[in-house]
Amino acid sequence: MKAASKLAIATLSSVLLLGSSMNLVVDAASSKSVQKSTTKKADDLAPTAAEKKVVDSEIKRVKDLTAKTGDTYVMYYKYKALNSGLDLNYWGLTKEYFSFEEYLQKASTLKGVVLQKPSNLPEGYTFSKARIGGPLGGKFIDDLRAEGKKSGKPVFTKKMDWKEADDIRLEYTNGEDTLAITKFVVDAKEGKKKGYFDDNLPANIFPKYIYWQDGGKFGYSLSTSSDITREQKIEILKAAVKK
Repeated sequence: MKAASKLAIATLSSVLLLGSSMNLVVDAASSKSVQKSTTKKADDLAPTAAEKKVVDSEIKRVKDLTAKTGDTYVMYYKYKALNSGLDLNYWGLTKEYFSFEEYLQKASTLKGVVLQKPSNLPEGYTFSKARIGGPLGGKFIDDLRAEGKKSGKPVFTKKMDWKEADDIRLEYTNGEDTLAITKFVVDAKEGKKKGYFDDNLPANIFPKYIYWQDGGKFGYSLSTSSDITREQKIEILKAAVKK
């Protein structure tokens, strides 16, 4: 091989080796830059001790306020880590009632359908308890998130006045079985279904459910482990849901 060719090959090898070394240096520098950026971002999202103190104080204030007034408050968290990974916390959204009169007192103030005591309950069933829950979403929540982010505060709280329940449940018992009637928000995918539907649970799983949907926002269900017929369940559900 001629000397010129050997020189050219040696030169080319040196260039390739140098290029590989430069790529390694660039890649290493880039990796360090990403790591620093990620670390900085994580540091930016970590609450300070002072911010944690503010959040703890606000939780206590809202908890006491809810117990005193019975109102509903929603808290927006800047740091989800301080709220089990969630950005919202609801206080006083759901309430239970252990007398039908107390339930009716609250239900009578609400818009929309509220569940009534069916006059055709099976013999031996008496009222056990009721539950009323407010809305989890909607314009109020969207606005709260926007205001909370804009405020920059570690926690941002607003009182929520709601007039229509997203969740109502009445329970009746005969000492052995619980017959429950529920109003619930229909999943968007199921919203167009109409009529009465049975659950698709295995035969050995109880209680058994029957559902009623009319194509609107809300659906209704009745669950029981008793052996009453499907027709009886439908009639009881109709009696409880008076529109």
